[in-house]
Amino acid sequence: MKRKVMVEYDEAPAGVRAVYDAGMSMMGLSTVPNWMKAMGGNELVLRANWEKFRHVVLQGSVPPLLKQLILFVISIREGNRYCTSAHGYAVMGLDNTLSFDDLFSLAEGKAYATLPRSFQTAIDIVTRAALSPKELADGEVDFAGQLSDAGFTEQEIDELMAQADFGVMMNTICSVLDIPPDKDFPCDRESVEAFS
Repeated sequence: MKRKVMVEYDEAPAGVRAVYDAGMSMMGLSTVPNWMKAMGGNELVLRANWEKFRHVVLQGSVPPLLKQLILFVISIREGNRYCTSAHGYAVMGLDNTLSFDDLFSLAEGKAYATLPRSFQTAIDIVTRAALSPKELADGEVDFAGQLSDAGFTEQEIDELMAQADFGVMMNTICSVLDIPPDKDFPCDRESVEAFS
């Protein structure tokens, strides 16, 4: 049985509200996102996952658009409506020339003239790392060499691999807890279900 316990801002203890406030402020949101509310019953878990999100997704030298594109592709391939919706919303906020249809095409492996080739390389490799890690771990694919050839530094390669880890973790949590998409985040359920 799936479980979903949402701790609303007004019901949350002070420590949880502090994490909610930090999240809303840093993400530029006016409401607490559902993924945070779903973890609001355990301040330690919420704080740990917020810190991971903050450091892995919101900070670093890899462009935020690339990080969100990677997380979108991982999420749609995992079939998680919440993560697909949230990362699609983030992508479209970072690049208003992209639509949900564009993002679905990207997830199908179609390249865009508007995206740098290095983005395509990173999206492909990091998605494979997240969803088929043994494929990269067996040594037949020189993923670090490919990313380096695409212009990424060693530090950026570490950041990119952290997106694989974060994407798998959050898709797992959001699927197990059956977190519904936030009302402000776009999500076409039929398209997500048809894709996965």
